[in-house]
Amino acid sequence: MFNLSFLNSILLFGLLAGIIPVLIHLFVKHQPKIVYFSSLRFLKQIQKNQARIIKLCQILLLITRILIIICLILALSRPVIKTLIPSTNWRTHAPTIAVMIIDNSFSMNYLDGSSTLLDRAKEIATEITEMLNDNDKVMLLTLNNNYNLQNSYFSIPSKIKDKINKISITDNSQLIRSILLKAEMELSRVDVINKEIYFITDNQKYSWENIQEVTQRLQTDIFIIPVPQEKDKINLTTVSTWFVPKLLSASNRSEIRADIKNFSEKKINTVIVSLIIDNITKEEKVISLNPFQSKQISFEFQDKGERFYFGSVKVKDEMLPDDNSFYFSFPSRSIGKLPKIVVISEYDIPFQFSTALDIITENKWERLTPEDINDDIITNNHLFVFYRLGEFSDKLEFFANEILQNGKSIFLIPGEELLNNSTHEIRLDNKKVRFESLITQSSKIEFINKLHPISAIFSKQMFQKTRIDKMWNIIAPDFSSLFSSGNDNSIFLINDRFLISAIDFKENWSNLIYQTAFPVLLYHIGEFLGGEESRLNNYTTGIPFPIETKGAIECQLPNGEIIPIFIGKEMETFTQTDQQGHYFLSNDDVLQTVYSFNVPREESNLTLISERDIKSLQNLIYRIHFLEPDNWKIHILTSRYGYEFWKILFWIVLTLLVIEMILAYSGKKAVSC
Repeated sequence: MFNLSFLNSILLFGLLAGIIPVLIHLFVKHQPKIVYFSSLRFLKQIQKNQARIIKLCQILLLITRILIIICLILALSRPVIKTLIPSTNWRTHAPTIAVMIIDNSFSMNYLDGSSTLLDRAKEIATEITEMLNDNDKVMLLTLNNNYNLQNSYFSIPSKIKDKINKISITDNSQLIRSILLKAEMELSRVDVINKEIYFITDNQKYSWENIQEVTQRLQTDIFIIPVPQEKDKINLTTVSTWFVPKLLSASNRSEIRADIKNFSEKKINTVIVSLIIDNITKEEKVISLNPFQSKQISFEFQDKGERFYFGSVKVKDEMLPDDNSFYFSFPSRSIGKLPKIVVISEYDIPFQFSTALDIITENKWERLTPEDINDDIITNNHLFVFYRLGEFSDKLEFFANEILQNGKSIFLIPGEELLNNSTHEIRLDNKKVRFESLITQSSKIEFINKLHPISAIFSKQMFQKTRIDKMWNIIAPDFSSLFSSGNDNSIFLINDRFLISAIDFKENWSNLIYQTAFPVLLYHIGEFLGGEESRLNNYTTGIPFPIETKGAIECQLPNGEIIPIFIGKEMETFTQTDQQGHYFLSNDDVLQTVYSFNVPREESNLTLISERDIKSLQNLIYRIHFLEPDNWKIHILTSRYGYEFWKILFWIVLTLLVIEMILAYSGKKAVSC
């Protein structure tokens, strides 16, 4: 494939000047010189021969002058040719500027045989440096943003071999789209024509999410070099953990529960799962997991009055250790702490609902109108029940977003008042919820989500007498269903700290309010969403956390490094959260608080990008080339912008000028004959 491009393409408009010699030829006529002969014997024959010579000279002169202008403009425009013809000798390739990206997300730590995928990626990267020569420059990037900020410079290939060996797995990996944009930006600053990007990866599907958003901004050839790996891989992971107070647990003792999942097509027997508290293994259990099965496991927890507890639930998996442990922390005073609940509504609260709130909070909840809400209300409460709101005003939408963004909770209970709103749609914290229509067909509860702590304790028998007579049909793609009716319509939906009910707690909507399960359900909701410490504290790596302690403090990172921090009058945030594990904040050697961080689990399923996805990407980005593990060498270092024709064109211009002078002189001589 050949592509012609121009570095100074704006000058191509000068090609229009090629018409000037044609205009001169058409409108400027040469008058022959009159010579008087004493004899006119051969005059006619001489005139015919001379006319043919003059006409030929004029045509050649016209063509030469047109070519001079065209070649001069083309030379100034600096035309270059790009080819994708493989080179048989890597050392003879044109000078190249390359950005080499090594995938160091945690899936690359998979032990495949005797080495990890990252080890193999480093070997490929080293081979590429050996294919480059001293005329080339290379920049080394990874999927870790902090590493890239410190290594955004080009150097000769021999200088980056040590840097390749020092690359390690990151707990805070970025999507490839942001790294490709950075590589493109760095290459755009270099005034070299031959540029390439190499991405050495295990081709995890997750890494390519939302790549379509940047397709128009990628102008450099991107070569995807996969690391050799087995197709059938095994991975066990602890997906999540949560705390269950003793009043909600089946054993009447506090529990720590966890979801364990098998991301493989093979059944795994004798899976050891451990509960670790304060660096001490408290309990171990053995389970078996079918292919792609997720299983919930519970550990009893006894509070011994310690100020802080920190720990993890760990599954034994030697193939990919990075997602084995799910870290958490919580203070002992969180156990039994009353939820902080406020109801936002202009309507009276149904008696059964208000009675349940009295029991949950010991009569310490309050009802406010939408106009009463302010920053102090948000600061002093944790669960905000929005009951029968007809629409969200700008003020209420602002505070609702602030509630969710501050890690607090919303329980939205709509009434028929939404019918006054023609759109029936709200968007809070980038979560879109659309109320389609009211369903008046009677139904029962047929589905209960056993994986969520709010609904895990319930069974269908507990709701066998429950009847749903009226409910909203709610479209909320980002939400999970806790309870569903027989027609597959969700009765309660949740996304993190945002819970939605499809029914109003009134008699003509459902008899649920008269069932013994109703106060238990509200108690679960209040415990899970209403207490500031109602579940284990854990955060996602890369997200900063606020530091409220004033003065000089120390933060011990998961790797043991201690960072001194001084906090003045205003609260600050700690941003160095790239490692998963526990972060200990101490003041004068006294532990103040513990923050626990975990890597996202999107890569745990080890799903590779499919052939269909590859074709779709290649249709979006024609410069992207997915290579094979066994023949990638013959495809890189082939985009040859090294052949610049401006020098050749200038020599052609000089040659044409000489020809033009010869033709012009010959033409004058012919006319004077």
